[in-house]
Amino acid sequence: MRIARLARARRLVALSAVAVVSVAACGAAATSQPTVAPTPTAAPTPTAAPTPTAAPSEPAMQVMAMGEFVDIDGTASGLAELAVVGELYEVVLADFEIDEIAHTNVVLVESDSVTSSADVDPATYLDLGPLQATSGMQVYEIPPDMAATVMDGYHSVVIWDTEMAHAIAAASLR
Repeated sequence: MRIARLARARRLVALSAVAVVSVAACGAAATSQPTVAPTPTAAPTPTAAPTPTAAPSEPAMQVMAMGEFVDIDGTASGLAELAVVGELYEVVLADFEIDEIAHTNVVLVESDSVTSSADVDPATYLDLGPLQATSGMQVYEIPPDMAATVMDGYHSVVIWDTEMAHAIAAASLR
C-alpha cells in the first residue's frame, strides 16, 4: 500500500509539474511578443527644407541730391548725398575722408555754394552731429520735424569746426 501511495503521489507530482509547465507556457505566450523578422525599411525620404519667409522688404534709398566735397579751410574728400529711405531723410557721406574729426560736425546750410566760412550762418544751419569717423561711409539722420523743409531750405553739406567756428569742407547738393 505504501508503494501504491508513493506511486500515486509521484503521478500527482508529475501531473502537477505538467500543469505548472503548461500554465507557465500559456502565460508566457500571452505576454511575449511574437517574433517577426524585421522588414527592410526604405531610406528615409529627404524632406524639403522649409521655405524661408520673405523678410519684410526695406524701403529703397532714393538719392534726392548729391555733391562732392571741396576744401575750404581744411581738407576733406568724398560725396555728400541727401537721401530718402521710406519717410526718413538722411545725409550720407560716401567715400569720405578727412584727417581729423575733433570738434567737427556735419551741418546743413541754406547757401547754394559754400566757398568760405562766411557763407555759413551758424544761427540758421542744421547741425546733424559730430563726424563719426575719419573715413568711410557715414549716415546722419535728419530730424523728422525738419524733413519737410530740408529739400526747400538746405542746399549744402558742410564739415564745420565747432571749436574754431569755420568750414573745413563743403558739398553743394544738386
